[in-house]
Amino acid sequence: MKKTAAVIFGGQSSEHVVSCMSAVNVISQIDREKYNLLLIGITEEGRWLYVDNEEAVADGSWKESGVCAHLSPDAVEKCVYIVKADSVEKVPVDLAFPVLHGKWGEDGTIQGLFEMAQIPYVGCGVLASAVSMDKFYTKLIADSVGVRQAAWEPVLGSELKDMDAVVERIEKRFAYPVFIKPSNAGSSRGVSKAADRQSLIDGLREAALHDTKILVEETIVGHEIECAVFGGGSEEVKASGVGEILAAADFYDLRRNTTTPSLKPS
Repeated sequence: MKKTAAVIFGGQSSEHVVSCMSAVNVISQIDREKYNLLLIGITEEGRWLYVDNEEAVADGSWKESGVCAHLSPDAVEKCVYIVKADSVEKVPVDLAFPVLHGKWGEDGTIQGLFEMAQIPYVGCGVLASAVSMDKFYTKLIADSVGVRQAAWEPVLGSELKDMDAVVERIEKRFAYPVFIKPSNAGSSRGVSKAADRQSLIDGLREAALHDTKILVEETIVGHEIECAVFGGGSEEVKASGVGEILAAADFYDLRRNTTTPSLKPS
């Protein structure tokens, strides 16, 4: 008997478009002989919409749907309510696949909703999601357990009122170039590389548009490696092959890379 998987995409973060692109790839790879798909798109304003076909995800027309979808937090029901103009349909859900990027998707918030509803879901749990999404706390925890990482300087958005003081502090700490990153964002949104004082100022202002916490890091030239790990705890741990992301620009910046990054199998 097939299980029903709720695939949730879009979202309110600055990575909304990236999430929709990812959803197209994920949906195309799910085994339809094992799973029925329930597609739910979240608009940039935060409205949850029922999407009746995958083509609508690819062309963006799903946003015109007038049918709302509400995931119940009731742990007994484990369902999504599809609210149409003249009816409400209750759809039982066996698992959730959040194909969401950034805030309200990778930061533990929607994972908490799944936990309350007791619906199994793909990805990290609440704590791991929250800590990993916020670079400030990732850095602090890594420091506390002795993990080597790029040296960094924290900057709060409120400090930018005195930009000269912030710039002076950073220039005393690091030589150019430096990287500027919003604490809570991914897909290179708000990330820039500064080679001089003016580009540092511009980068800080850009990062502040994405989060109130900013990191300035030393530049380390190296290779970006990725490896997926499945399982953990009482489960058997499995790891994928190791791949290298090849950037088309000075660093992997989604805005300037128009193709999917290449992966070299190990």
